[in-house]
Amino acid sequence: MALLSWLIIGLAVGFTSRRFFPGRPGGLIATLVLAVVGALVGGYIGVFFNYGTLGESQHGAQLLALLGALLMALLVKKLRI
Repeated sequence: MALLSWLIIGLAVGFTSRRFFPGRPGGLIATLVLAVVGALVGGYIGVFFNYGTLGESQHGAQLLALLGALLMALLVKKLRI
């Protein structure tokens, strides 16, 4: 269940990022994929530090998934990918 919530967090951040920065090159799919990857990496870091599991959704892992997706979106914006 936590994996699904990380995917949803990544998609939400990707759509939001695309909404606020529409003229950026790359396209919607690339933005969504990179935000989801950032959320998955952040969520797995949360699992590594025992903030949750893949089966159980806990707030610490969700927060790290959100931070990972935001950092990936910021990185993409700065690198102009």
